[in-house]
Amino acid sequence: MILGISWLVILLFAMLTPGDEFPEIDVFSLQDKVIHFVCFGLLSFIWCGVKYKSSQAENRKTLAWNYLIFGVLMGIFVEIGQRYVPYRTFDLQDIIANEAGGLVGFLTYLNIRKRK
Repeated sequence: MILGISWLVILLFAMLTPGDEFPEIDVFSLQDKVIHFVCFGLLSFIWCGVKYKSSQAENRKTLAWNYLIFGVLMGIFVEIGQRYVPYRTFDLQDIIANEAGGLVGFLTYLNIRKRK
């Protein structure tokens, strides 16, 4: 859980800091979307691994809630929040990258868990 909270704090800081605080580095054209995809993929993957209850049924509910909160809703809320941060903008394509990353993080977690 400490890893999940730490990554969430880092992600929120990076995504909600005014855009003029970071250097402008463009390596390739879709760099911003890849960053969103990876950040939210990791967030979803980490939080899907957090378990609160000992029973398997309760863990399935926790997994579903963690994916919904950190893999879906957080990507939307962060992007809406950027609308109110100087030198940041709301971008629907960023939400799509966030959601895609969250889904891949979730599916990766399930695939790894299934193999165990």
